[in-house]
Amino acid sequence: MTVQIQNNEILDFVEYVDSFYNPVTGVYPIKGATLPVIIKAVKKYVESANSYYGGWVGGDSVDRERVRDLILQNPECEVIA
Repeated sequence: MTVQIQNNEILDFVEYVDSFYNPVTGVYPIKGATLPVIIKAVKKYVESANSYYGGWVGGDSVDRERVRDLILQNPECEVIA
């Protein structure tokens, strides 16, 4: 079953992910996690969520952590200790 995701839901989710992983203001900052990097990771996740991850969970922490894993696949990104 494919879940339809609304554009405003995606925008809210991008802001949510940014609030956690933004390298300057994030709760768990990731070096290199700029807004374009986050948007690219969210897009990749949403496009593959139904087939690879078992589906969009609604933009909650499970989705956020899955996007974090995609962000960390970018060689320019790393967790700031």
